[in-house]
Amino acid sequence: MRRSKRTYAIFHLTEKHTAFYLGKMRVQVSFTGGIITKKGVTPATFTTEDPVVQLAIESSDDFRRGVIRLKSEYPLGGDVPVGVNPREVATTDEHIGVEEPEYCDTPMAGMPSDYGYEPDPDMVVDYDYEAQPAEADSAASGEATAEADESVLEVLDASCKDVAKQYLEEHFGENPAKLRTRDDVQRCAAKYGIRFNFV
Repeated sequence: MRRSKRTYAIFHLTEKHTAFYLGKMRVQVSFTGGIITKKGVTPATFTTEDPVVQLAIESSDDFRRGVIRLKSEYPLGGDVPVGVNPREVATTDEHIGVEEPEYCDTPMAGMPSDYGYEPDPDMVVDYDYEAQPAEADSAASGEATAEADESVLEVLDASCKDVAKQYLEEHFGENPAKLRTRDDVQRCAAKYGIRFNFV
């Protein structure tokens, strides 16, 4: 890796203090000097010669996504040796003598039919998701129960919607902001067995 002095920039901020991680190492970086004027934006920048800090910044997600960009680079001459730790090789004989598991090529191996079990055709249910006549039945029954429930509801007189909202807030803890229309107030009151008669 060639030695260089690099300046990194964040174009949408005037200042940012952040940390980058490189393995178990944490690098604190401060991007400063950004200015926003009528004539344009000067980005917040950070300049470093340290190859470890450069590698930490360029390995970060912000650099890969383009949030942090390389603004300028000045070569300093010379090389920086970059090494990689050698791979750890197992020195024990634990893995010797272990057989590889056998993989089956048939896609349905291990299914219940392999064990002599066949599903009962009467128990298999085929769902038809497109045809749903039950919704129409439930809507009709819902209207009938709503009419029957109206006769059971306690009727309270209220001069206006705001008085009804205040009553629901004080007695049942309902949020009055959610009750915007008279229908909303009546639906909320029906949960508590009440119907308002607006006079």
